[in-house]
Amino acid sequence: MPQKAGLPPEFATDIPLLRKHVLELVGSPAFKGSRRGQQFLQYVVDKAIAGQLDELKERSLGVALFNRSPSYDTGDDAIVRVTASDVRKRLHQYYAEHDSAIRIDLPAGSYLPEFRTQPVRETPSPPATVASPRRSRRGKALIMAAMLLGILTFSGAWLYRGRRGGGSLSPRDTLPWSALFSDGRPVQLILADPDLPAMEVLTGSSISLSDYANRQYIKHPESFSSDLQRAFTLLRGVNVAAVDAGIVQDVTRLAGVDSVRLKTHTARSLQMGSFRTDDHFLLLGSPQSNPWGEIFADQLDFEFKRDPALHREVLRNKRVLSGEQATYVPTARGWDTGHAFATVALIGNPGQTGKVLLLAGTNAEGTEAAGRFVTNGAELSRTLQSRGIDPAGPVCHFQVLLQVRTMAGSPSTVEVVACHRLGGATP
Repeated sequence: MPQKAGLPPEFATDIPLLRKHVLELVGSPAFKGSRRGQQFLQYVVDKAIAGQLDELKERSLGVALFNRSPSYDTGDDAIVRVTASDVRKRLHQYYAEHDSAIRIDLPAGSYLPEFRTQPVRETPSPPATVASPRRSRRGKALIMAAMLLGILTFSGAWLYRGRRGGGSLSPRDTLPWSALFSDGRPVQLILADPDLPAMEVLTGSSISLSDYANRQYIKHPESFSSDLQRAFTLLRGVNVAAVDAGIVQDVTRLAGVDSVRLKTHTARSLQMGSFRTDDHFLLLGSPQSNPWGEIFADQLDFEFKRDPALHREVLRNKRVLSGEQATYVPTARGWDTGHAFATVALIGNPGQTGKVLLLAGTNAEGTEAAGRFVTNGAELSRTLQSRGIDPAGPVCHFQVLLQVRTMAGSPSTVEVVACHRLGGATP
């Protein structure tokens, strides 16, 4: 029987099995090309598993997934309903093409996923055939030839990999990942605070790093209406942006056996003293959604700054090189069509020996593009080499600026605008 609120008993004790099925769904052709659908499905399933069913309502989903204001008009803005309808169609397509023992449904008019098990049809085994001696000998010869070819191919690839600067190196063996995974230290992965921009919209004021560190998110809350004060109670900093969840998944897969050293935190759960350690850090989001990035701004050439006239973040170039601009202004807001900007930066942690990797965009799509860029590795390696940085060599601090074309909430094309070698590199 389908279960709406909560999990069926067979899943309650085997949640990893359910999560594995979700990964199969989002990685299938049915969901290919729909990052928004993938994130929506993962989010609602995660909330259902956690028992946070109150957050599976249209307004809550609009705020958490699509950066809408908590007071936005759900009647005029149908982004949640449209996305849910698309996910239902993709789920139907997947199960029409796959015989799965697990089924996840999203009933019409609801955002609470249903989970159930179903019998799998057995595929009859083909009748056994007896090969003729001649055909058998020929088959054995083909198998031996294939095995020999495989051994030669593997040996060649292994030898080529061993050559310095070879293009066959995996992303984790090149910068920036070689700086994070090569010495056995823990890697603290800090997720953005998607509730923070919503809070700034409601209050009409920005929250500084000092205020954030001291947990002074709202000044004089008593001066706001009772409706806004209730809205503030929903913005507790426990939500996770769907974009960040996708990046964490990619980083975990790339880390492989080192994934046990990844420690994930929400930005609001940290204090200033949390960075006084020799661990490595990976921060997601610009200072508008992750103020902790301000700690490292002095080391960067491309710095996020809020433009009061435009009411959005822009990127200021503090060291303008030939062909570059002093300021880069995005035209796309969240879930919009236009262009955004993003940066990937590897730097040091002031006063400590660990390294810090910053992935940040002027909107969520920009951060998503930065995550894809840095976990792919090939384009980043070519970019570093163009600036005289050996991606397989010693640790070197750098910052890459990306321009991201966005189409209805998804990054479509990514262009490298600039790459700066930063000071403080390890000799």
